[in-house]
Order: sequence, then C-alpha cells, then structure tokens
Amino acid sequence: MGKASQSTDGVILMSENIIMHLTSELLWIVLLLSLPVVIVASIIGVIVSLVQALTQIQDQTLQFLIKLVAVCITLVVSYHWMGGSLLNYAGMTFDQISHMGG
Repeated sequence: MGKASQSTDGVILMSENIIMHLTSELLWIVLLLSLPVVIVASIIGVIVSLVQALTQIQDQTLQFLIKLVAVCITLVVSYHWMGGSLLNYAGMTFDQISHMGG
C-alpha cells in the first residue's frame, strides 16, 4: 500500500491508497455482515406472503411480527461472527494508523 506523507505542519497524512483500501474493505464488511439478515428477512417475507395469499389472510402485522422474530434470531445467532469481523477490521485499521508514524 502507499506510504504516509508529512504535511508542512508536521502532521502525518494518510495516502489516498491507504484510505481507498480501508474504505473498500469496510464496504465489503458491511455488505457481508448485512447479508444474513437481508436474506432471512426476504425469504421469510416471501414465505409469509405465499401463505397469506393461499389462506387469504391479509393481516400485515402478522408478516411484520414473523419477520421481526426471524431477524432477531438471525442477529442472535450471528452476532459473534459479526463482532469478530468488526474487531478484526478495527484492529487492521489501527495497525495501519500506527505504522504511519514510523
């Protein structure tokens, strides 16, 4: 990756390559961490909609409640993985910042 540069005031600046790399990594992490919740909510939404269409029950609170429970269960099951991924990214970011100084 790029090296850090120093401004005329003596302040150490991050290079554009480092910033672009960290931003790109963060966007991928956000995409991957949100994926399980989005997939579960979508699948549950389709299944509940099909059941509602077949039984002609048109209560929207039923669909909302089932989705809410499914998303909460998904978050509880995957919170350890999500937290670990975020901590790894934060550690990598702070390592990059600490290497800038010298």
